[in-house]
Amino acid sequence: MECPFCGKIDNGVIDSRPTKERTAIRRRRKCLACAGRFTTYESTPEQLLLLLMRTHAGRGATAKNSEAILSFMSTALKGLSEEIEKLVGEVAKPEPPKKIKKPKGRAAPKPKRKKRAPVRKKIVARKPEKVPAKAKKAKKLTATAKVLKVIKGYKKGVDIPTLKKKTGFADTKIRAIIHRATKEGKIKRLTRGVYASA
Repeated sequence: MECPFCGKIDNGVIDSRPTKERTAIRRRRKCLACAGRFTTYESTPEQLLLLLMRTHAGRGATAKNSEAILSFMSTALKGLSEEIEKLVGEVAKPEPPKKIKKPKGRAAPKPKRKKRAPVRKKIVARKPEKVPAKAKKAKKLTATAKVLKVIKGYKKGVDIPTLKKKTGFADTKIRAIIHRATKEGKIKRLTRGVYASA
């Protein structure tokens, strides 16, 4: 329902009630866009027919009025009955089957096949190939392992400055590794600052 003020369609019903003659429904509406208020009257075909009959025959319920209503109804329904019969006849007729024209000189087109759903491939887990021992990467040695390896290389013992040069570690780091290794019994102290493998 268009608003008569702004022309927008969005509106809401505030109040709804039948008219005095009971021929239509009176609705009070409010536009949601401009807040304008307006009234609409809604009626069904049956209610319109009753209204026409009342206006044609008048208000009084007499024999003449009832005859006038009957004559009005018969004339109104005559035109309608013919139209209804035509519509029923058209609906009742069976539709002839449609003929498919074959093109001349060419082969008839093949009917289209329905597309199949894509087949999901099964994913099979492959076993990892065995890598030869030579191809495997050499494990990185820990700081302790590096220091112990250098100490094992010197049978007469090695001092801290030599360990620094060979490993590249800081003085404090080497001293901490040596302290831990002596407690565990992996290396022994020969003299002050000289260590050998146990």
